[in-house]
Amino acid sequence: MKSNDRVTVVCIAFNHEKWIEKALVSVLLQDYRHKELIIVDNGSKDQTSFIIKEWVGNNDDKLPVKAIYKSVSDPYCQLFNEILNQVDSQFVVDLSGDDFLYANHLLLSIEKLHQIPDAAFVFSDAVILDEYGQESIFYKPADYKDLEEKISTDKLYETLIRRSCISAPTMVFETAILKQVGGYDATLSYEDFDIQLRLARSYRVAFSTHIGVLKRKHGDSLSANQYRRYRSQMLPSTLRICEKIKEMNKSAEENDALSERIIYELKHALWSANFQVAKGFVKLAKEINMKGVEFSLYKLWLFFRLDISWLYVKLT
Repeated sequence: MKSNDRVTVVCIAFNHEKWIEKALVSVLLQDYRHKELIIVDNGSKDQTSFIIKEWVGNNDDKLPVKAIYKSVSDPYCQLFNEILNQVDSQFVVDLSGDDFLYANHLLLSIEKLHQIPDAAFVFSDAVILDEYGQESIFYKPADYKDLEEKISTDKLYETLIRRSCISAPTMVFETAILKQVGGYDATLSYEDFDIQLRLARSYRVAFSTHIGVLKRKHGDSLSANQYRRYRSQMLPSTLRICEKIKEMNKSAEENDALSERIIYELKHALWSANFQVAKGFVKLAKEINMKGVEFSLYKLWLFFRLDISWLYVKLT
């Protein structure tokens, strides 16, 4: 098997005993033949590692598979980068242990990357499954044309600043490019917002209209707690990413997009009483000369440190 024919799926699991077997089976059943799997149990406290060991023992003759078992949990971005350094395939996928891939995902994604060989990654549509068993599609039908237009006119970077418009689990990366930019930022608590921006800033991106992944949305996921009352893990990283955006921006339109993002994140930081992070967003806003009534009201809110996070919890 030539390395430029191969995709490596990196599956990092933490306390995913309910879902990890389905995630692994979804890799095994991919239509794309040239694949390998690296599984990492990141110090799980439940039965995840036992399930992985049993599954590997029953299936390691069906595809190349390597399993790593951590005794303690490492920060996600740091751990992924360690695994990325071991990958010599042309393509790499970051699969969470609580998601799974539909059977044609790798095949269709890599076909699209072959059509645009200088693209840093391809992304596609996804099914979102909530903890109550309700399914929804990530994109609306009209979104496909809009995304393709933004990609063709180099507006995806600006759009990503304003709003999250890529379902991260669907991304298939060109390994060499991901390594070239240093992989994930290991100083951050989450990876997707930052890596999408950095790659979209400097490289072409591809979009495939297929539904590639089922993404689980549940209370234990990091994203479900991004605006956690008083001590959000994600907000400090989001602030750092916004500071990086300021340095990457090249136009007034992109700075307008950053202003929109800052207002959104500042609002949630205040509502959830993450006042120290809110202070950082206000500082950044002043650096780009943000004005307006809404921003002035938020500065007053921060000055008086009005804590109504109990209401935020009820409303969300």
